[in-house]
Amino acid sequence: MSDFLLYASVVALFLVCILVVLVILMQRPSANAGMGSALGGGAAETVFGGESANVLSKMTTTLTVVLFILSFGLYLGFVAREKPVTKALDAKATAPVAAPAAPAAPKAPVTAPAAPASAAAKPQSTPAPAATTPAKPAAPAPAK
Repeated sequence: MSDFLLYASVVALFLVCILVVLVILMQRPSANAGMGSALGGGAAETVFGGESANVLSKMTTTLTVVLFILSFGLYLGFVAREKPVTKALDAKATAPVAAPAAPAAPKAPVTAPAAPASAAAKPQSTPAPAATTPAKPAAPAPAK
């Protein structure tokens, strides 16, 4: 329903704009020149009588006030109709701040030392222990 009223007001604004242009063009110019005389500026005297200047100036004032009121009302109507959009900066400011995770330390490769060729012939009683110390996990940074 509100969309219908908004668009009906747009049509009314369009009609008021046309009426304002026509009323201004109907007025008699002071020097008998310009668009008013070219489009029949004297035609208003035959319609409204000898006091047409007063009638046309009052109509111009009234129509321009209606034009500005309709324009401002339509502005408010279309602004109120818009859905609020969350901006990127506002979303970042309101989002909870998570502490950045520290990168994990790379694990050392597990390789057995190469045995010399002469040692390959001798049987070993115990295998040599490899350097397999597990990496400690990184502690998370404290929250501010």
